[in-house]
Amino acid sequence: MDKKNDDVTKEILQQINLNNQDLNSAVKEQFDHDGVEFSNNCNQCGEVGINKMCKITIPYVRDLIIMSFTCNECGYRDTEIKGANGITPQGKLFRLYVNSKQDLKRNVFKSETASLQIPEIELEMCTGTLGAVFTTTQGIVSKVLDHLRDKTPIFNCDDPYRDSKLQKVFDQLQAFHDGAQSFTLIIRDLIDSSFVSNVGEPDNDYNLQVIAFDRSEEDNDELGIDTMNTENYF
Repeated sequence: MDKKNDDVTKEILQQINLNNQDLNSAVKEQFDHDGVEFSNNCNQCGEVGINKMCKITIPYVRDLIIMSFTCNECGYRDTEIKGANGITPQGKLFRLYVNSKQDLKRNVFKSETASLQIPEIELEMCTGTLGAVFTTTQGIVSKVLDHLRDKTPIFNCDDPYRDSKLQKVFDQLQAFHDGAQSFTLIIRDLIDSSFVSNVGEPDNDYNLQVIAFDRSEEDNDELGIDTMNTENYF
């Protein structure tokens, strides 16, 4: 494998940030050997770049599709991760009670069809926020914190009360990230594409609840299911 491809693979592993060397090795091997390459124009400079796509199987987790774009002309790179599932009959909700370092190290995949909640700070991120993320529980909190800091700059002299509330949320998220405070992470996926790893036997993971649910009409509208027209498609 040449150095450019090796750099791309390393970036993929940094993006998904698996908390397990064996899993990293498994992903690297699949991406290096099973990836399909095709050319595409770069959306930054317009020159031709390389797209690499691969369906990978994460041991004990599920199948994912990783798409990576690299432009050798301007250096632009982009990585996208998607669940390999289609639209499933039911959605799935994961409720994780995080009260130990082991819980912070769980591998988590939050798909683009999943919302995220942390009830302790009344935080809710709607479907699509953060995009698809494959990381750890701790990594999810870090991404939430970075997202909020980018979207809601504090220290607005015109509204010190707002600044104080935001700073409190940031401080609590940092405490969650550092393991100084327990919290609850809820991931609600409309198509059962997300995943939270199990640290023990399936029936003995007392900190994790996994609940299948029937989608509401509003959920189906969000997915566009009710407006799909499959008649005379072929």
